[in-house]
Amino acid sequence: MQARRSRTEHWRDSLGEVKARGGTIECTLDGEEGGLTWRLRVWGLSEECLVVEAPTAFGHPLILDPGVRMRGTIAIGQNRWDFSTEVLSSRGDTLHLKAPSRVRRRRRVARTDLGPCPSGLKLRPLPSGVTGAAAERAWVALASGGETADPALVRPVAAPPISVQLANIGVGGVGVIFEASDAALAMRRGGWWIEGDLPGGGTLVASAELVHRHLQSDRRLYAGLSFRIGAGQRQRRHLSKLVEEAAKRLQYSAA
Repeated sequence: MQARRSRTEHWRDSLGEVKARGGTIECTLDGEEGGLTWRLRVWGLSEECLVVEAPTAFGHPLILDPGVRMRGTIAIGQNRWDFSTEVLSSRGDTLHLKAPSRVRRRRRVARTDLGPCPSGLKLRPLPSGVTGAAAERAWVALASGGETADPALVRPVAAPPISVQLANIGVGGVGVIFEASDAALAMRRGGWWIEGDLPGGGTLVASAELVHRHLQSDRRLYAGLSFRIGAGQRQRRHLSKLVEEAAKRLQYSAA
């Protein structure tokens, strides 16, 4: 408890650690129908300003207006601290945010941890030229066609699949486990195409970006993937509903 309290009081040191290791923080732009979250690399910190890389949409930097309010999250291990901030300026590939005056420790992370999932998920590496629009068309086709739609007909990639175990899922992404024999494949940069059945029902079809990973003691590799969300809110609402329904089914089955 003392270590957690110390990090809360000395949050600047924690941000310094993140910057030193080339790490990222989460920056969320909240809206009435949900938010948009980016994981942004920390470039600098002063008394007045926090400098991070600019958020992007399909590889293009987004320009945010001065005064726009955002929510930041610092993650170290399993612990997370939230803070409020606002945009000072957007300059090309950097975003200047108002340095927070304080942080608060998050008590609960909104995700669902799962036991072993027999069907697992299938991952395929996305070619660099594939945009989020292609992935969005795929899930729209599946959502519109229901069980009759075949993801193989609309998926934007033909690479052979890699089987992974689903460890946790949230509206923002999934945590998966690569077997030791496939761990090296998780070191590649770029996007991934995800397909698979969720525990209790529901089919997940999405594209995602690998944002963090660590090697486990059994030499399998845990990887966190963040969903690539289209410009509209429809896909976000679809994923949100899918996650909520999966969580409900899991709760009912455990009752």
